[in-house]
Amino acid sequence: MLEYLGRDPHDAVDVVAGATYRRVVDLESNRAAVELRFEGGETRLRTAGWERTPHRDERARMREAAARIVSADVDLSAFARAVAGDPLMAELVARFRGVKVPQTPTPFDALTWAILGQQISTAFAHALKRRLAVAHGEPLTVRGAAWHALPRPERLACLDPEALTVLGTTRAKSRAIVGAARAVAAGSLDFAALEGLETEAAIERLCALHGVGRWTSEYVAMRGLGRTDSLPAGDVALQRAAATRYGSRYRSPEGLRRLARRWRGWESYATFYLWRTLSKPAG
Repeated sequence: MLEYLGRDPHDAVDVVAGATYRRVVDLESNRAAVELRFEGGETRLRTAGWERTPHRDERARMREAAARIVSADVDLSAFARAVAGDPLMAELVARFRGVKVPQTPTPFDALTWAILGQQISTAFAHALKRRLAVAHGEPLTVRGAAWHALPRPERLACLDPEALTVLGTTRAKSRAIVGAARAVAAGSLDFAALEGLETEAAIERLCALHGVGRWTSEYVAMRGLGRTDSLPAGDVALQRAAATRYGSRYRSPEGLRRLARRWRGWESYATFYLWRTLSKPAG
């Protein structure tokens, strides 16, 4: 998980230093600077700072948000049992033992990141994310240093899309991000309501947003809504990983959907593990 979160050594939002992950968590009524340290098979939580003195319920919500980031409630033994009949995926379960799909603190963060990353390299997407956070996010000062965060939807909703275009995003992406933020601010995009929907219904609702296609919605379901059964079948990297491991007949959306019947209910995790096979080892 640290390897995944630390892919960009210059990331201003998701910061990895050694075995520690740092992130500003937005609790709507307050914000917390959170440090998660992975050691001895455990995840240790430390609050490095608050925007303002927290109430007891805000401390509880912060702990819930931290648990969400590391998918603490996901039972990987259930995943292992579900894919036991697929020897190649079972091999990955053993290879990546204990690895969970990291979640963004809010679904809107996942949506923003997914839109930024549409049809460009991961490196350039990270650069755009960094520029967006520095230019329009609201930093939290911790021990004299600025911890950057992605802009809240209320802040983005007030911007002209051109304010994002000057950072290097396309006009289409700029309109999509600002449009999504305005939908959240207006209440027409209610992530709490999406939480109560079946995965496919939530994906369809997200697809109704201007500039948000199926891949983006499936990614948000996976990393923003915490669904274990989302399959971004149109993802080129996933198709490449599946073809390498299972054969070229699976290098298409249709092929992937056929293959994914073996992982029913755990398509997100099978996807994430296949993605990890494409990553270079840390160091």
